[in-house]
Amino acid sequence: MKVTKGPIIVVVLAVVLVGMWMFVLGIIPVKKTVKRVAKRSTAAKVTPEELEKKAEETALSLSHWLEKQEEMEKMLIYHKGSRDPLVLPAKKTAEARKVTPIKLPPLALKGIAWDDAEPLALINGLLVKEGDTIQGARIVKIDFDRVAVRYRAKKFVIKLIEWESKK
Repeated sequence: MKVTKGPIIVVVLAVVLVGMWMFVLGIIPVKKTVKRVAKRSTAAKVTPEELEKKAEETALSLSHWLEKQEEMEKMLIYHKGSRDPLVLPAKKTAEARKVTPIKLPPLALKGIAWDDAEPLALINGLLVKEGDTIQGARIVKIDFDRVAVRYRAKKFVIKLIEWESKK
């Protein structure tokens, strides 16, 4: 007679799981053993010399520990002007909160060779295309009459010809 291993494994796992479940729920009691402490004297006889030696060792280890603590405290002293990382910074005043406006570096747009495929612009005597950077400003878009640049996360537009309206 041929027996497959699959059903046997399933039955064994089911028995183990049911037993664990009964143990967790408290249906199967656990025997608790109590160890009896021997009734004998726990005090050991120590000579005064041994006691004095142990006291010296303890005092020496305590002095070493105190020296290490002092070294650690010296390492944690902050220099004047440095900020303590455990102290929150003070709230900024209204003056400190003022944001200075971002100015675009001097870029003189002299001409545009506009083409659908690859437009070019002549800025400060240099021929640039979209994606190029000039004086920290990245060329974002070249149109037929203007160039859009991004400088310090702010977008600027340089026009080729400034039209003045007559009033």
